[in-house]
Amino acid sequence: MTSDPRLVLLGGNKGFWHANDRLAESATMTGIESWAFACNGDYRQAIRCKKEDLANYDIIIASYNHSDTDKLIRLQEGRRKGCKWVTMIEADALTYIKPQQFMRELLDNSDLIICINRHTESFFKKFTTAKVVNLGLPYPAEGIRALSTPVKERRKEIFLAPMLLTRWTEYFCVRDLGVPFYGYEKRLSRTRKTIIKNLRKHGTVDPQFFFREARSLYNEPQLRIERETSLPNFFRYNGAASVWLNLDQRYTWARYVLDAAALQVPIITTHSTGHGEDFFPLTTIANEFEIDKAAELVKKLFSDADFYREVSTIPINKFDHLRPEVKKKELFDSLY
Repeated sequence: MTSDPRLVLLGGNKGFWHANDRLAESATMTGIESWAFACNGDYRQAIRCKKEDLANYDIIIASYNHSDTDKLIRLQEGRRKGCKWVTMIEADALTYIKPQQFMRELLDNSDLIICINRHTESFFKKFTTAKVVNLGLPYPAEGIRALSTPVKERRKEIFLAPMLLTRWTEYFCVRDLGVPFYGYEKRLSRTRKTIIKNLRKHGTVDPQFFFREARSLYNEPQLRIERETSLPNFFRYNGAASVWLNLDQRYTWARYVLDAAALQVPIITTHSTGHGEDFFPLTTIANEFEIDKAAELVKKLFSDADFYREVSTIPINKFDHLRPEVKKKELFDSLY
């Protein structure tokens, strides 16, 4: 091709924009939107998209969401001749194990399936007749590394990476270590479109609902609960913690591991992440239930300066295979 193909990314977040409209976000964008930046493309919310909105694109990357299957199939069927349809596997691959005919139809009628976890590639190759490649996502490591905090300036604290109401295995690991720890929770949305939904589901529209739920469930005075923030602020603040914990049971993209590596903060994580052994071989454990082993690793990181240095020293060239320009080339080579 004489010029780059025109690309659009379909996702769950609201909005319609071109990469040039939001270039300031590209240096720290670690979500699916990184594909739009890498390919100088557009982003559209899938659920609000019509087939005529996609008429001028050469490549459509659809981030797969189970609730949007019917919508994506209609858009897939309505695309113009010659337009390449790419389905990107999102979230935990374990959610794809249950047989679902519509999901298989969407995958089989794709020109390419983007897999986001190395352990799941062979599963999806058996799952569908379409081409499957473990491409993952572009990752802007240099932009995030620029927000890191020198080791000597870090707080003696442990960051519990998942949202606190997601799981509490990380808490069980650190509660008796005598080191301060904290995590995040969301504010309950109370926009005009979410009020009724939240009243039905939670019985309240109090923005602090999830904070109160976490405080009540954990019943832990030592736990500090932070509020969600922008990605740059997230990296600046949490890059100043000494250790991260991410005892993830999922088979997904595992951004926390990449983020910790880019910030050069040690993280205790799990084999299922796929990135653990690449960036943190000394602190990757077999599974989320090895809590005692995780606790021992945390203690060693705080007591052994040489071990901490060894774990946290990650050359930026370790991310070369995830550079946006590399991922863009791999995507185009897989399609043409």
